[in-house]
Amino acid sequence: MGIKNGFACAVVAGALALGMPAAQAAVVCMGCEYGDQAASYLGSYNPDAFDFGTFQHSDVGLDVGPNTAFEDFWVFDLDPAGSGSVSADFTMLTGIAGFIGELYMDGGSVCAGSDCSSVVRGALIDSIASANRRWEIIAMTLPAGRYIIRVAGTTNARSTSAYTGQLGFIPEFIPEPGAVALFGLGVLGMGILLRRNRADRTGTL
Repeated sequence: MGIKNGFACAVVAGALALGMPAAQAAVVCMGCEYGDQAASYLGSYNPDAFDFGTFQHSDVGLDVGPNTAFEDFWVFDLDPAGSGSVSADFTMLTGIAGFIGELYMDGGSVCAGSDCSSVVRGALIDSIASANRRWEIIAMTLPAGRYIIRVAGTTNARSTSAYTGQLGFIPEFIPEPGAVALFGLGVLGMGILLRRNRADRTGTL
């Protein structure tokens, strides 16, 4: 079984464990790399199908330099309404200081393909700082629409800073934040597998 199909099966199994109806979970964006435009587009997510994805900026330390503040913007669409988890993490080797995540409504960003030529932030939904090299935003009952994830921090002195992010969504009729958090842990596992797969190819952790 391929990695992508394995991820989908894992999410379906997690949904069943939570008492949710089975669905063919879809990987919308797997390991999507940050581009060189105003923002990167992560695709459109259907909570009723338990859509999920992973994203990364694997060379932010090289892109901006050592000991330098950065901010990345990721844009995605949600249709229909649903609840979800958005998270990001780094390792000891790829350390980032002041690592934070923010989720916004979109205010008119322009995207085509995997890039966005402009990013316009609307209302702030939530903001969180990392703990133990990870942050997670649990977003309940998000209306259908476009959203922006802001990832920010300061690179380390070795220019090895990098991070991996995850997002996944479940239907709006599931009201418990704990259920969304558990689903988010499953999506986090996908991000860890992605990072390990990349490490196997590059010979780094």
